[in-house]
Amino acid sequence: MTQSVAENEDDLLTLMFMLCGGMATGMFSFGVLLIPVRNWMVQYHLLAAGDEVVIPFVDGIGFGWPQIIVVAGLILVLVALIVASRRRARDRV
Repeated sequence: MTQSVAENEDDLLTLMFMLCGGMATGMFSFGVLLIPVRNWMVQYHLLAAGDEVVIPFVDGIGFGWPQIIVVAGLILVLVALIVASRRRARDRV
């Protein structure tokens, strides 16, 4: 038994709504599971809390200046490694 195009579109639309609803529910549950990880990151100064926060994420927790400097340094190192590997690949050809 074949379905019409309209029935296929309705089925696809229903599937998309179910997928979005499931993802939204899963995202909420996943966020609740991350609370101990967030607390651990604040304890070991991987994230800043309180007045030290410059870029807030949630609940007064985010990046302070030391974290921003470390992330910027990591990005610079990554860019330098990419440039070096591109130059090395270009020199081989």
